[in-house]
Amino acid sequence: MLSICIPVYNYDVRELVNQLHKQAQDELQDFEIILMDDASQEKYRELNRECSQFAHVKLIELEKNVGRSHIRNLLAEKAVFSQIIFMDCDSLCPDYQYIQRYTAYLEKEGVVCGGRIYNHIAPNDDTLLHWTFGKKREAIPAKIRKKKPNKSFMTNNFLISKSIFEKVKFNEKINSYGHEDTLFGFELLKHEITIQHIDNPLIHEDLQPTADFMKKTETAIENLIKIYQITGFNPALKKTVKLLNTWSILKKLRLTSLCRFIFQYLRKPILSNISGKNPSLFLLDIYKLGIICSIPDSTNKI
Repeated sequence: MLSICIPVYNYDVRELVNQLHKQAQDELQDFEIILMDDASQEKYRELNRECSQFAHVKLIELEKNVGRSHIRNLLAEKAVFSQIIFMDCDSLCPDYQYIQRYTAYLEKEGVVCGGRIYNHIAPNDDTLLHWTFGKKREAIPAKIRKKKPNKSFMTNNFLISKSIFEKVKFNEKINSYGHEDTLFGFELLKHEITIQHIDNPLIHEDLQPTADFMKKTETAIENLIKIYQITGFNPALKKTVKLLNTWSILKKLRLTSLCRFIFQYLRKPILSNISGKNPSLFLLDIYKLGIICSIPDSTNKI
């Protein structure tokens, strides 16, 4: 009936697997949970090997890191059943109805996005920026996501028919962090597949310290430019990503060089703010714009 596919990298997934296994046993006639470890540190591998005690769990350990896109494609190849749930390893179920909410969609071909939430209590450490961004920009209810269904796609928690996945797949040219979900959602749209959205979120547990979060943010922006190039600078993609569209407007107005110059002076003050106790997401957006205007290739292509 259902394959639950979880790419794992340097994270303890025992609690998540325990939650999923209990729920699936109660809700499904047959299922599998496939854990694919992307060359994690040995301490995490040792912990996660405990999951193999469950009858429906398959653990596959890769000897070489293959990246976020390739590992999802490998998981889909290993999946036995016609419906697949993909989820991030740093997730937890908020209640006991997570699997049950997806069962209504198992008999139909399609793509269903469940969403993401964060813990209600703000952290009092260096992960506040990540939490603030997640609560305000990523924890979006289904009624809002439905307004722009393919733009609101996130890879952390979705159900997809294997027949659809085999048509689209993740682009393996994107092997680093960021915007692989943007490209996947865009490819689904090109195939005239509209993503359904429901309120069936997973809790995002692994908050990153600000320095790590910003490093990933910059990597994601570089990926965004790469994706734009992969799609042949498709104007439809540009319209789905606010940062890309704003950069394009600045480029047409020949203002990217000016933005790059101003950003040299704003970078440190912005980092100071977003590393503090009241991080401004507006300033984070300005920072992202400064980064995209500072990428050499991005200023030479339309």
